[in-house]
Amino acid sequence: MDKQQKLAEGKVWSVIASLAIPTVIITLVMVIYNMADVFFIGKTGDVNMINAISVCMPIFPIIQAFGTLIGAGGCTAISVALGQKDVEKSKKISSFCFYFCVVVGILMALILNIFTDPIISMLGAAQSYRSYAVLYLRFLAIGCPVMMFSNGFVNIMRADGSMKEPMIANLSGTITNIILDPIFILVFNMGVVGAAVATVLGNLLSSVILARLLKGKSNYISVNPKDVSLSFDTAIHPMLLGLPIASGTLLMSVSYMVINNLLLAVSPDAQGAFGISRSIMLLSTTTQLGICMGVQPAVSFNYGRGNIGRVKEFIKKTTIVCMTFGLLIALICIGGRDFLLKAFIDDPSIIGYGRQILIGCFITAPIYAVYQSSVTFLQATDRAITSTIITIMRQGLILIPAMIVLNILFGFNGLIFCFAVVDVVGAITGIIALSRHLSMKSKACNKVKELSSAS
Repeated sequence: MDKQQKLAEGKVWSVIASLAIPTVIITLVMVIYNMADVFFIGKTGDVNMINAISVCMPIFPIIQAFGTLIGAGGCTAISVALGQKDVEKSKKISSFCFYFCVVVGILMALILNIFTDPIISMLGAAQSYRSYAVLYLRFLAIGCPVMMFSNGFVNIMRADGSMKEPMIANLSGTITNIILDPIFILVFNMGVVGAAVATVLGNLLSSVILARLLKGKSNYISVNPKDVSLSFDTAIHPMLLGLPIASGTLLMSVSYMVINNLLLAVSPDAQGAFGISRSIMLLSTTTQLGICMGVQPAVSFNYGRGNIGRVKEFIKKTTIVCMTFGLLIALICIGGRDFLLKAFIDDPSIIGYGRQILIGCFITAPIYAVYQSSVTFLQATDRAITSTIITIMRQGLILIPAMIVLNILFGFNGLIFCFAVVDVVGAITGIIALSRHLSMKSKACNKVKELSSAS
């Protein structure tokens, strides 16, 4: 059974496992990758360096947002095109995605280097560690083009159900970064500069491996400039499909900037505690996203074929997996929060703040799974605008005001539970929208079949 036949006819649990497990491995390694800089900087014992990296964390989601915009959107568009057996359209989409990554990556590198000082101020950096934050951001910015490409095309290469190739590329770069971190930070005493350089080199290796692996996908993926098309179907539509996840990632970055500025009024150590807690929280949120994105090609492929019953089955079972994982990881991380925090840095002040923050981060982890499943599969079934609206509502229209209001009413204690509030609202809204969309689509497909049978 070939890959596309497996998406169409394979046993649902078997397909979910084959698609989700490699993606989860990738995302878990990505979590370790995100933790690595903070972890090894923590081993220097310098709280200012920890706080500097923590305050710069919102820059990563911005870079990832643009990579996800073109990666998740391109993957969905190509999966649907393959389901419709339109190979030429697939090549045009992939070619546009490649040059989008190159151009936007270069622009981001320039912007982050030219406007470093105002960006650092906007992030909420305290004067005590500002110089470290500037150094970290300047060196990190150099890697924007390769970070964009590796993030985007790891997703695009999954469009036909392939998991091995993107996993190899992702793991190679991430493991390289993890190996280089202690060498640059602790052996060569490069501090935050070493952390940034290790990140850039890891992404560079991933990009080189991806570029080589793309040759084996030339039957439906192209990087030839002659195939670039700026039409709605091959350029705008893929970006619209990627907009829900990308906008959520981007708005999450904005929310991190807001909470960093609010935490600065509490203590710079509260910022550092939030940075560590956020890294730990990625164990849950990134893995849940990985499970959903892993199954997304199967959902998009069957949606393109009009098999809505199979689409519903994939979504239901994937959501159950995500919720179960969310519950288990919440119990582990809340119960073992002291151990987890001390693994990064043994500082009483940071650990004190972190113990409270982690409860707020994980208390609604199973509910977050419902939200993530809803917005991912709305996007995967060509309802990008609906998914984007829900994402913007959760990540911006509700989360940021919730931060401000809860901070005013309850101070630090209110601030740490703002994520739990928006998880509940996002999950309820998302599941209602997805259920209505699939119900209407199912009725439409049944009507088409009835008319076809009658004729």
